Amino acid sequence: MRYLGPEDTRASLPMADAIEAMEWAFTGAAEAPLRSLVGNSLVMPGRLDDRIAVKVVSTTPGSPVGLVAVFDAEGTPIGVVDGPTITAIRTGAVCGLATRLLTAPGPVNMAMLGAGAMAFDQVEAIRVVRPVEELLVWSRDLAHAAALAARVGGEAVADADEAVSRAGVVSCATPASTPLFSAKAVRVGTHVNAVGAFTPEMAELPSELLKKAYVVVDELEAAAAEAGDLIQADRAPNTTLRALLQGAAPPVDEDITVFKSVGVAAQDVAAAARAL
Repeated sequence: MRYLGPEDTRASLPMADAIEAMEWAFTGAAEAPLRSLVGNSLVMPGRLDDRIAVKVVSTTPGSPVGLVAVFDAEGTPIGVVDGPTITAIRTGAVCGLATRLLTAPGPVNMAMLGAGAMAFDQVEAIRVVRPVEELLVWSRDLAHAAALAARVGGEAVADADEAVSRAGVVSCATPASTPLFSAKAVRVGTHVNAVGAFTPEMAELPSELLKKAYVVVDELEAAAAEAGDLIQADRAPNTTLRALLQGAAPPVDEDITVFKSVGVAAQDVAAAARAL
């Protein structure tokens, strides 16, 4: 049985391939029960077509460890990949897919809000689907923003509203419990990705923004239980990523689009199986 550590996982799953895997995750036949907290670990089982996977990752702060085990339809183990690495890649990739579906082709300015473990792949995913002309990085810790900006060739910005007001694509990946920016900072035509809030108590986006935006989620049941941004705003989503890919989503009549993701197990199955 194969094992892919962090470096092997990245080498085996370039971002363009990961985005293709996300298309499979939201077009294949999937079973994705809600995640469970067992001890200090999140456990996510799932099935996608003829592949099954179980992810176990630690929730202990400062301890990004875990694994995704992949099995075939008969339950035979195929391999194991590093959990935090596959999570970061697939989370970026699903935002890249949503951005491709919800924005017009052509160059964009991007604001990356958050400079933690998820941020690098968020930037890489947008760069795969759209040419990024200006990249602005904000974090509550300006030194962290500067470090990420140096790594990805961007500009560190001290004010989140300034970063958002200069961008056409905004990606949020923070453990925030209050909105990161004001709704008035968002320009008409902006697309926003938000992946950091995955409990009802967490939120990155202002309620005023969500109430006037076209909102897409990865999965309705998961969003209803875990998407704090939407729960706190009492905002039902317009549609799902699967419906967008199937051409079954209602037309986008709003001036701003939002993709709110809490992450579902089908993404882990698709990404880990593709890497292996």
